[in-house]
Amino acid sequence: MTTTIRTTSPTTVRKAGRSDHAAVAATLAAAFVDDPIFAWIHPVPSDRADRTLFFFERVVAVLAQHDDIWAAGPDAAGAALWVPHGSAPMSDEEGEAFGGALAERAGDDAERLFALMTVMEEHHPHEPHEYLWFLGVRPDEQGRGVGSATMTPVLARADRAGHRAYLEATSPRSKALYERHGFVAEAPISAAGSPPVWPMWRDPR
Repeated sequence: MTTTIRTTSPTTVRKAGRSDHAAVAATLAAAFVDDPIFAWIHPVPSDRADRTLFFFERVVAVLAQHDDIWAAGPDAAGAALWVPHGSAPMSDEEGEAFGGALAERAGDDAERLFALMTVMEEHHPHEPHEYLWFLGVRPDEQGRGVGSATMTPVLARADRAGHRAYLEATSPRSKALYERHGFVAEAPISAAGSPPVWPMWRDPR
């Protein structure tokens, strides 16, 4: 069954099916290719686009099991990757395969990638929560409310269930967006030399 939610934005947000996965990965890659964190991980611009796309292809593939990937519009102009309340993003075995694939493609950038992933994992909360791993909007669609619309379905679900939501904001711009939706930033974290990442919590309303 397909779940579709029309928000106050003209954008229709729906659960992404397998046929949407390539478009979701492409949208997230386009949204994050110039993000401060991804620019730090992949400092060579000629490598960054390919490696960022590969990263999101692998993330989408491993999170598909949760059936909690959301797309905005028919072409996935916006996309959100959630891990449902009380669920782990992936098993230990899946995590090893995921890390191995990223290490192989990241090449010389792998050390920075895994340094930051380690710091984020060390700070990740143990309390059950709805986890927004990534939210992104294609650059040509940004500034139109697509990002806000794309996160609405799961925030509404969290409110109905009384669940907290958690994410890590990777830029001041994304931090400001999440703050408008009720998230509150904690002290930033970082790997050695990386830009800051802000852990953020949202209490149910």
